[in-house]
Amino acid sequence: MLPQDRHSEIMKQLHETKTVKIAELCRTLNVTRETIRKDLYDLEEKGLVRKVHGGAILNKANLETSYINRKSTNENEKRSIAKAAADFVENGDTIYIDYGTTALLFTREILSKKDLTIITNSLPIANEVIDYSDFEVIIIGGSVRKNEKSLFGPIAYRGIEKLFVDKGFFGIGGVDIKAGFTNVNMGESEVSRLMFEHSQKNIVMADYSKFNTVSMNQVAPISKVDVLITDEQADPILLKQIKEKNVKVITVLPEDEKDE
Repeated sequence: MLPQDRHSEIMKQLHETKTVKIAELCRTLNVTRETIRKDLYDLEEKGLVRKVHGGAILNKANLETSYINRKSTNENEKRSIAKAAADFVENGDTIYIDYGTTALLFTREILSKKDLTIITNSLPIANEVIDYSDFEVIIIGGSVRKNEKSLFGPIAYRGIEKLFVDKGFFGIGGVDIKAGFTNVNMGESEVSRLMFEHSQKNIVMADYSKFNTVSMNQVAPISKVDVLITDEQADPILLKQIKEKNVKVITVLPEDEKDE
């Protein structure tokens, strides 16, 4: 079994049981203790696990819930944020849509637009727009991350080199004044980081739960963002600090509160 296969199996077990033991991994993967220790060291270096006596546990700072579970988390806030972001899309735009649950909701809000060129690394988002005759759809190639159904890796990075868009729309895992905008997965974060550099206007969509949270990989410093769209529960002190960085901040009410 290749190291990356062992790493995948270890992470699978961790997501199921929250902890793994070196002795049990040796038996199930049929390798030596030294090999498992090296695997756990590699995963710890990536920020995915924390080694403990006799085994490892998930690194909670970088624990990512499954895509299916996240789709229903703070959905009202995400839907309002997505609608506000859709107002920035004009007919004829060339846009990049990042991966993630808020980005998927945003995509569903722009289906009535005309003559769009849409670039994405998300297979769920591509599936939403691929049958619309008014849209030209470009999918960034690469390796598929099954949890998110997103594309990343060297093929994706090379494909981005000559792609430029009017506007980029990004979901995010964490917002912090020092760390900036961060995400969990290294490969996906690199795709987002490169597209930040290739977008004339960068628009970030983040509900209140992402504030004062730092994931492992920086996507962009605060100053790289043109517009941040969030909801009214977001930390007001952090919002004030972000505004001082010349970022336009838009706060929205959740969908279920708009008619109250």
